[in-house]
Amino acid sequence: MSNLLICPSCGKECEKLIRSLCPACFSAKYDLFEMPLVFHVRVCPECGAFYHKNKWEDGENIEEIIMMLSREVLLINTDIDNVSVGMQPVARTPYIYDLYVDVDGTIEGVPVYKDGKTEVRIKREACDMCSRKAGGYFEAVIQIRGTNRQPSKEELSECRKLTSATLEQLDRKGDKLAFVSDIVELKEGTDYYIGSTNAARQLCRRIIDLYGGTVSESYTLAGMKDGKEAYRTTFAMRLPEFKKGDVIYYDGKVIEIRNCARRITGICLADGSGFFEESDVMKNVIRLGNVDEDAMDAVLISEEGNAVQVLDPVTFETVTIRKPMVFNALPGSEIKVFRSEYGLFALRSRPQNGPAY
Repeated sequence: MSNLLICPSCGKECEKLIRSLCPACFSAKYDLFEMPLVFHVRVCPECGAFYHKNKWEDGENIEEIIMMLSREVLLINTDIDNVSVGMQPVARTPYIYDLYVDVDGTIEGVPVYKDGKTEVRIKREACDMCSRKAGGYFEAVIQIRGTNRQPSKEELSECRKLTSATLEQLDRKGDKLAFVSDIVELKEGTDYYIGSTNAARQLCRRIIDLYGGTVSESYTLAGMKDGKEAYRTTFAMRLPEFKKGDVIYYDGKVIEIRNCARRITGICLADGSGFFEESDVMKNVIRLGNVDEDAMDAVLISEEGNAVQVLDPVTFETVTIRKPMVFNALPGSEIKVFRSEYGLFALRSRPQNGPAY
């Protein structure tokens, strides 16, 4: 005698019925899952962010975004146990995807399966952050200036690189307002319009770590936001009065500055000794010039011990001066010297095609 059961709907024999139906008829009559025939996904064409639960979130792969959002609108029959869901988005156009869905599991110990398809429509629109960026939004302005001088091209170039790297790092950490809305180059320096006050403040700290100097803050009422007064911050940055390569007269010594940040380091041109001093305690400093801009050529006559004899490029007199620690010139050749009211000083040799003094 057969133990098979007959499905009253289709007449097929099966080992077990589900609510008096075979698995095939049960799957046809009862929905194993439900999904909208069409649903929309909002994606920013600029940064790839997608709109989710009333806010924009970071995203990169459009297919992963579709599957994540699809799982949230997929309703699976609560009677199914051991559920397994498969999804495969297939692009019909850049703006329309067909999403194939299959669900299998068990009901009352009987395997069940159903598949289906829904249409996903991609709506490209700028996210809040990209809209602000495109609209020139900014919360802060950084004004980079020099103290009693104009910033050098090298300093401004390094500041621009540091700005890009710092804001990129802050953006990865979650500050989506860490962007530059505008850069205005002026004769006296550069102004950066920054989307986030916090990002601007951190950028100022990094510039000071690199070059030293000071920064002051001032505030301007920009309007109302959420019923409260909104202010824009201006960061007035002042780079140190001196920069790398400057020659200064300080505390009775002629110093060539090698590094200029929170601490100024250099070398005494008279005896070759090192120089270290906190920049904020240096007073009554006289700038004599810069080794890149004001160095002169002088003919080397002879070299003996720690001294060299050169022909003064102005008076044409033979002068004996201290030999720099790095020195590889031969008699008859020209060397670089720095001339000031405090004496004539030989500058260290540099490699061929090397950087400026």
